[in-house]
Amino acid sequence: MDEKETGKHNPDANAIFARYSRRLAALAHQNMSARLRTRIDGEDVAQSVLRTFFRRSEMEEFQLDESTDLWKLLVKITITKVHNRARYHRADKRNVDREEGGREGESLEHLLASGPGPAEAAELAEQLERLLADLPPAHREICALIVQGYSRTEVAEQLNLSRMTVHRVLKLLQGKLSDEESD
Repeated sequence: MDEKETGKHNPDANAIFARYSRRLAALAHQNMSARLRTRIDGEDVAQSVLRTFFRRSEMEEFQLDESTDLWKLLVKITITKVHNRARYHRADKRNVDREEGGREGESLEHLLASGPGPAEAAELAEQLERLLADLPPAHREICALIVQGYSRTEVAEQLNLSRMTVHRVLKLLQGKLSDEESD
């Protein structure tokens, strides 16, 4: 691989990222189970794939002649990373398949976005107020945008945060909500 495709301080790295990142994210997403997608995101996998590719390219581990070879390599790295992450999240201590909670696929965003009746809305508003009272302002802002119907990706972009930061804050809120329900 020639120097211009190694990715280090190189405009071609930006071109490679722009050309392949969305396709790799979609590929990763397609190869994950619904349960696994609650823990990791295709965009995170795509970034990891490209980071691995650029790092290993700098060490001249790849000999690529055509862009089709590059795509095949990136697909292979993506599938490998998805399988490795799935194996990680299926280990006994963290087994994604043993998680309990609401109905399958039910998340904090879904609970907040579904239209409650008047009594439920009042109770939800009261619960949210209690939950938000102890949170830092940035966490409150994330929650407010989610309640308004923004996706995690949109919230991350609007607040200039990573999608995983938004995910972690929502998991924190979900844990607090679960703790409150168990009391």
